[in-house]
Amino acid sequence: MKQILLALSTTRQSPKTIDYALKQAQKEKADLAILFIVDPDLPHLILDKMMDVGFMGDKPSMELYQSILEEYRERGKKIIEEISRKADELGIKCSTIVAEGEFVEECLIVIKQKNPEMTILTRAERSSLSRFLFGSAVNRLKQKSQCPIRVVEEE
Repeated sequence: MKQILLALSTTRQSPKTIDYALKQAQKEKADLAILFIVDPDLPHLILDKMMDVGFMGDKPSMELYQSILEEYRERGKKIIEEISRKADELGIKCSTIVAEGEFVEECLIVIKQKNPEMTILTRAERSSLSRFLFGSAVNRLKQKSQCPIRVVEEE
């Protein structure tokens, strides 16, 4: 059976991308694997920014870090449950995965495991300068992936 992978994360998700993946799975009569990746570094970045602007003291607690991380996990679960419900309504068989780690590496692991015909994702919102200076996860994924990568651009 054909399979399409929809790769989402805390910073990479959009209704347009989700709709596109559902339409592609329906059109291709393919199963849909939904991957949601939680970036464990994101709470640190948020807390560092809050300290930089003086919103909080010098050393946030580990409980606060864990609480933010757990909130992202729960949001991810809710998002993929909603997509699964939509897929079920459309008669699309789907599976779900919540992973924690770096976006490209986690995508490559799942691509290797699932061997999809296509992986669908969107770009994280970043400036062109940031992409130039730090590189693009999407470009790295395209270079390393064994399956085609379809990037749905937000307009």
